[in-house]
Amino acid sequence: MIRSTGSLFCRQTAALAAAAAFATVFASPAFAHISYSGRNFGTITTSGSTITNQTVSSSFGWADATDGDWGDSHRFRAFRFTLTGTQSVAITAQRQNLVTGTAPGQQTGNHDTLLPAFSVFSGLSHTSSPLAHDHSSLSVEWLITTFGTSAGTGLGGSGKEGSLNALGAWSIGNSLTDYPAASSGSDSLRSFSFAGYAADGSSTNFGATPGLVGDGNADGFVTTTLWNLAPGDYSIFVGGANYAAQLTETETFGAEGNRFPTYGLTVTVAPVPEPSAVVLGVIGSAGIYWITRRRLRHVRNQPQARKA
Repeated sequence: MIRSTGSLFCRQTAALAAAAAFATVFASPAFAHISYSGRNFGTITTSGSTITNQTVSSSFGWADATDGDWGDSHRFRAFRFTLTGTQSVAITAQRQNLVTGTAPGQQTGNHDTLLPAFSVFSGLSHTSSPLAHDHSSLSVEWLITTFGTSAGTGLGGSGKEGSLNALGAWSIGNSLTDYPAASSGSDSLRSFSFAGYAADGSSTNFGATPGLVGDGNADGFVTTTLWNLAPGDYSIFVGGANYAAQLTETETFGAEGNRFPTYGLTVTVAPVPEPSAVVLGVIGSAGIYWITRRRLRHVRNQPQARKA
């Protein structure tokens, strides 16, 4: 639909006003923000690594972000890695039963219940304060500008529960004014391009979003390989794949940014050789083997030197 310049200006002005009002209401240091602290795999080259003793809030966060109204980034745990060249990587997420409690590195949710899932994106959120979160004025402004306010529900009337789209592109912003812990920095919007996903189980647990496919075995373990990723920074957002848990889990477990039950998890990122490289390696090894064999046969067939 083509709109006149005047109507577009009015719409953007209204969107900015609504975003500012929404951010003022919800601005609070209690809200969790996207952070990679302690969850940076670094540059992936010839070896991988594993990050353990992490927690994720709720057992449904990822599944909830696969439907049309997206999901709340507070229900995810963010990890990052960097590629300096085109590279294939294997990513694994599995539940880890931690000590039951409310301290960092402990969990409030039941053991042996988390069904992990993750989405991988090209792009990186803010790595220093002010950090990004769903309720910042920039985040709400982007949702309103992109989707309008006709839905009348969700963030700023955009119809979105949160900023995170588990199956496609999305953007999120920070805000110095609603992040009192930051003494410096600037507001900016960060965008993410979808690279792939993996989910533990099947539509029985993660919902009926068309085209969504899991690993078929709801056992607390999921892995996938993403082939030929371009150089750059990547984010992994891990959450729970139990869509129905939205009706059973309640926000009764502590501070506002972490009131749903928490569950332990472990994530691994490792490089994967290209299929062509593997084939060439096998061919090369076979070639060396046959050349060596031929030379040995040739030596055996040589007449023994006569003794003087």
